[in-house]
Amino acid sequence: MNRGWLAAGAVSMVYASLVPCSGMAAESTASAEKVAKETREAIEATKEYTAQQKEAFQRKAQEELAVIQRQIIGLREKLTKASESTRADLQKSLNELEKKKDGVKEKVDELKGATDARWHEVREGMNNTLNGLKHSYQKLLSHMP
Repeated sequence: MNRGWLAAGAVSMVYASLVPCSGMAAESTASAEKVAKETREAIEATKEYTAQQKEAFQRKAQEELAVIQRQIIGLREKLTKASESTRADLQKSLNELEKKKDGVKEKVDELKGATDARWHEVREGMNNTLNGLKHSYQKLLSHMP
């Protein structure tokens, strides 16, 4: 009979020690689920932010491209007023400027199709190409009559 009480006491001690552990396990599981949920939310927020930044940059690049296109049209009109001797050189420079503008347009198109992970790379290339185009425009503008 002593053994029965002894066994019952041992079982109740084991059970008593397991109850707090199972409560801690439940808390641990709840904490892990909370962390996982917060991580998913943070990832979604980051994706949204990146998409917004990408869209804003695309709009800005397209606007700048449209401005440069209008400026090139203005240069073409001025070119008609240039003397015959300078017109050939200016026309060559203007054609090169058009090629650079087309390169910027390609970069804008590339930006549209860029993944969120890769768009920062494309943005850097876009900025460099756009700055080169602006520099070429200013240089050509300084040679216009």
